[in-house]
Amino acid sequence: MQTQDAVMNDSARGHAWKYVAVYYAIACGVSWVLWLPLVLGFDGLKVIRAAPSLPVFVSLGTLGPLVASYVAHRLSDGNWRAVRLFPSPAAQWLWAVLGPLLVIFCFFVLFPALLSDGPPQGWKWRPASLAGLPVPMFNYNLLAGPLFEEFGWRGFLLPRLQRLLPAWMAAAVVGLLWAAWHLPLFLLQNWSSASPLVYLVIVTGFSLVIAFGYNSSGGSVLVAILMHSAFNASPRFLGEYLGSTPTRNYPDATWYIAAAFLLGGLGCVVASRGRMTVSPGGLG
Repeated sequence: MQTQDAVMNDSARGHAWKYVAVYYAIACGVSWVLWLPLVLGFDGLKVIRAAPSLPVFVSLGTLGPLVASYVAHRLSDGNWRAVRLFPSPAAQWLWAVLGPLLVIFCFFVLFPALLSDGPPQGWKWRPASLAGLPVPMFNYNLLAGPLFEEFGWRGFLLPRLQRLLPAWMAAAVVGLLWAAWHLPLFLLQNWSSASPLVYLVIVTGFSLVIAFGYNSSGGSVLVAILMHSAFNASPRFLGEYLGSTPTRNYPDATWYIAAAFLLGGLGCVVASRGRMTVSPGGLG
């Protein structure tokens, strides 16, 4: 016979899983409805005679995780204090810099090292080309995912899954759910140069990296936003950064991005012994 504590624990776990499902249903429902004009329009399935603005409607769809985080938290906990915005304690503000640097390391060290062909002496990377990276990190790029999505994926979903699963596994599950949330966008022409499978690997690896930064900052959504913004801003600098460096022709370069973030994510798992944080107590 189960003890009362075990029954209560099972009840609490069931309650937590219920609101994980509520969150995800709302996030997908709101976003997919807002993306519907894009999917049905000229850039998608061409069912309707319309060409909605891709940047505007993609950005509108990122409100789904934001809305879902507050509604699901209100239903679960009875208040609107769904997330922690700033690092805590104050010393963890350092992760507002270290977090984005982890992303930049994956994009501009691991990825070029995997993609560049020939001996390292022939690699002609151009670090000076990254001087302009902060500009797209803090312009309209913030509205195309980082600013609103992170209230949901890291602010709400990740901490709750970490109470139910090992931290590294929770981060991977968030990545899988996050990637699947993007599925309607693959019906659009030229939305992503990566195939759905490659995209899944990239996002899952990135989810491990961003979970490490988020947890190490004490659960700051701001740090997650900055890491996500660094991720979105970086690809446009890759060509100039690689310069005339000879690169591998096979497989497609997106696979090397996937490998870079998977390696970066696994590095975070190993370095933290699966706790996904530099804090001894963790967040779980």
